[in-house]
Amino acid sequence: MTHARLWIASVLLFSGAALAETRPYALEVLIFARPDPVHSIDEVFPSEAPPVPESMDLRFATESRFRNMIPLPSSSRVLTNAARRIETEMRGQILFHERWIHPLTPGQENNPWFRVTGQGTNAISLEGYLRWSIDRFIEVDADIRVSRQGIRMDREGLPLDTIYALREFRKMSSKDIHYLDHPAFGVIIASEQIELLEDPEVPGQ
Repeated sequence: MTHARLWIASVLLFSGAALAETRPYALEVLIFARPDPVHSIDEVFPSEAPPVPESMDLRFATESRFRNMIPLPSSSRVLTNAARRIETEMRGQILFHERWIHPLTPGQENNPWFRVTGQGTNAISLEGYLRWSIDRFIEVDADIRVSRQGIRMDREGLPLDTIYALREFRKMSSKDIHYLDHPAFGVIIASEQIELLEDPEVPGQ
């Protein structure tokens, strides 16, 4: 992936001390549901979703410039072709697709969780949580849940929510596209290190 220069207003620049601790990246996350989940004969589905971590909505965080996070326009996305193939060739549903600037800091446990949500057709819904940090590599802690109706029925024939969950910690190189796999859904992550330069505009804004 080519190196990008994303121009950010000088009011968003960090102090010299903060820059020593912070490494800004453009992050992109694409979450999709598969058309036909693969079921294991031994798989046990929870009747309720697992407890959720304390979190902030990701879209709200970027729009409010929380910790100097900045939303990027859809025209800047690098996973657009992947999303198109998922919909046309796999017949999958895109539940979440965003790209934003995220100044990453060390210490996974000290960084906040961000909530991502989405709705598909046929009563498919996404509720996920992502936590980011950086050391030698980018680190992401993913807690993703996708719910479907109509897969299972109760004794009276009424549909039950089927909750598919994925919990994974991954260290990532910014040179690669990373994929978190689940029989019911998938998560694709792209990242690109950027430079903060004193200019009043962000491309595409």
